[in-house]
Amino acid sequence: YIITMPFIKQLNKDFFIKNNHIELSPEYIKDPKFSVKKITGTTFGSVLGLNKYKTPLKTWAIMVGIYKETMDETLAKTGTIIEPKIREYAQEKLNLKFKVYNPHEIKYDVFKDDKVYGGIPDGEPVDEFGNISYSDDKPMLEVKTSSCDSLVYKQTEENQLRMVKDENGFPIVKVPGGKKAEWFDADNKFIIPLEYKYQLGLYLYLRKVKKGVFAVGFLQREDYKNMEDFDPNKREIHLVNFSIKDPSQLEKAIEYGREWYKKYVKSEPCISPKISSKEDIDWLKKELKIEIC
Repeated sequence: YIITMPFIKQLNKDFFIKNNHIELSPEYIKDPKFSVKKITGTTFGSVLGLNKYKTPLKTWAIMVGIYKETMDETLAKTGTIIEPKIREYAQEKLNLKFKVYNPHEIKYDVFKDDKVYGGIPDGEPVDEFGNISYSDDKPMLEVKTSSCDSLVYKQTEENQLRMVKDENGFPIVKVPGGKKAEWFDADNKFIIPLEYKYQLGLYLYLRKVKKGVFAVGFLQREDYKNMEDFDPNKREIHLVNFSIKDPSQLEKAIEYGREWYKKYVKSEPCISPKISSKEDIDWLKKELKIEIC
């Protein structure tokens, strides 16, 4: 039974569904090309069950290489075109310089000494000589972009979300101002989602520093079509200080992630978290065209 993308390995050959778990076959694990991904800041929240789009089970499937998830092309471009502009804006406003890594050169991981956790911060403070320096409480940078409006997305046959655009290439708006509203509480106070706090918190922990800053930029509809013209000085950008106020809570989450990794990713046999949520059952039914009890 050959599975079409984004499952990139074969059911009942590379992996099996057994007792409400996914189990990797011994042959797949012994393949010289077999490798597993580490938990990064981006996936940490998913492992903790904080991501509403990606469950721990789906995260596991990606980490062990049987499932591949691709980002919406337009959103991917915001990361390469608009986020650097927001980083430059943050540097100017904070009077700091941040080191930016070339992902290919460092193989997408600056934390190579850690066997479980990895990833790349969006910016690390440097001194006048270009050396990383967290002296004087200089913060680590995390850049986020968000649309102002709730936009229309469709699900492809491969169960991937894609932005829907009109005939002129502009995204279609579902709720004007709807996405931006999610970043503020009832008192109009700016809120950083818990998942993002754990993301930056993890990188701070791995660097053994305590302070970071979020640079959150809100994009207008036209920014998704004309990204090169994006001017952060003409858009709403929030610089929000972040610090690890309760190290024990973060350490508890990090230890949970280490145990999760040991139990589900580095175990033999390699068996997934339990298939229990409706999201996971519906996902597997749709992807694999099988019944999940």
